[in-house]
Amino acid sequence: MGNIIQNSSPVSLKSRTEMRKHRGQGGKISIIFYIFSILILVFAGAAYPQGLVVMAKKVSGELPLDPAGDIWQKAPSLEIPLAAQVMAKPRIYDSKIKSLSIRALHNTKDIAFLVEWADHARDASLDIGEFSDAVALEFPSSNARGKPHFAMGDEENASNIWYWKAAWQERLEGKKSYAAADDFTGGMQAGNSVSRRTSPVENITAQGFGSANEMEKAEVQNITGNGKWQSNKWKVVFKRALTTPESLNVSFKEGGVTPIAFAVWDGISGDRGSRKVVSTWYYVGLETEEKKTIYLYAVIALVAAAGIETGIIFGIRKKRRR
Repeated sequence: MGNIIQNSSPVSLKSRTEMRKHRGQGGKISIIFYIFSILILVFAGAAYPQGLVVMAKKVSGELPLDPAGDIWQKAPSLEIPLAAQVMAKPRIYDSKIKSLSIRALHNTKDIAFLVEWADHARDASLDIGEFSDAVALEFPSSNARGKPHFAMGDEENASNIWYWKAAWQERLEGKKSYAAADDFTGGMQAGNSVSRRTSPVENITAQGFGSANEMEKAEVQNITGNGKWQSNKWKVVFKRALTTPESLNVSFKEGGVTPIAFAVWDGISGDRGSRKVVSTWYYVGLETEEKKTIYLYAVIALVAAAGIETGIIFGIRKKRRR
């Protein structure tokens, strides 16, 4: 028995030593993999929650109004699911349009969005029984105390809506519809800003269903836009300065994050007004050079802390061995 105990003791001590060695190596490997994973997230640009935030790529020069511009490919795309609006009448319960994609660019002065969605019918005329395709971006107004309801805001928090309509795009391109024919120019003669439209985009503020108000005359809209339908898909660009003096307008800040929601109208399905598909709130973040530097500082601090911790652990183990 004694011999067995004596023979097994060195083995046990050796095994324990090897176990401690492996644990130490495992700890170092875990730390290395943890740091490596964070580095991947930072330098892959995935530090923002995927599927929730669209990152507005920072670029130099003038932002494009052309939906087919090559520069849009530099901006990451985010897929947004859409659902029928069923909260207010008139409502719909289903739609052929199930989602859209969004990209964004900024140059520290302006911001631009590219919205794309599949639509097999190009509905760009207004006539008896005919309705126009349309899309809208929604943001909280600058004076909102909290995040508004995603469906056109609420009484306490106003929303700012950028509304593009295919029929308005057609009119600017010189094409006429029943609603814009020469025999129906009473609105223009009366000075109606909608009749004198010079932009396919309307700037709106709202505080709930049925409360939409145009914020400025159409000829002085501070939002520009352009839409094209090709290969069974709409591509629409919205562009505006990052900030404006009007408190009901949304304001953007480089390095900041702003809520954004979406709505799409399918003309061939009779969509108009509250008959539409909508999204809940998502977010747009404006890329800045400081972003990666800020995260890099955090990584450096983590590496330093991990190094100190590892040094302390090895120091304690060394003392114990003595």
